[in-house]
Amino acid sequence: MDHPPAPPKAEKRVTYPPPPNVHWGVLFVAQIVIAIFLCILVPKAYWSLVSNLSLDAWAIYLCLWIRRLEPGTMSIYWCAAYVALQISFNIPGAPIPADTGITLFAAALGLICIVMWIVTIYLIRAELHYHYNQREPVGLYLGGVMTFFFSFLYFQYHLYKIAQLRAQYGDRPFYYHGGPPLNLPEM
Repeated sequence: MDHPPAPPKAEKRVTYPPPPNVHWGVLFVAQIVIAIFLCILVPKAYWSLVSNLSLDAWAIYLCLWIRRLEPGTMSIYWCAAYVALQISFNIPGAPIPADTGITLFAAALGLICIVMWIVTIYLIRAELHYHYNQREPVGLYLGGVMTFFFSFLYFQYHLYKIAQLRAQYGDRPFYYHGGPPLNLPEM
């Protein structure tokens, strides 16, 4: 009547969507080519708006991917607000009146747009740090200065390497430190 002890339950391992597997150089060239094509195909009055939106497409994609990792993240909202503000700032073909009040409003709108961009990239950086150091610990570190100057290309540089390591190691743990991977013992 005695039952044998139940085998220990294996720890459930959560599988997260892989990071975008796009080399940062390919992303950079694609953004330049898309911006050039759009400038050729779009009237000159719309160039600023369209070229900015072509660059923002990757930011939105990355925020949506982060949202799949962690549904509670806020970067998609900040990014969407930034894009909406950027569209309102770049209203194409709008005449620029010489009124000082409008000029000050436009300057304030431009400043707010810059601040929102900075908040967005550092929020994405914090969300990537949290995910890749807490939830799926691989030891990701993103420097503040590189984040400021290269933002999404810098993020993609690291995400591409993590995607490559993840494809190489599968479910086995690995540690990413910006250089060659350090092998950890199997658990």
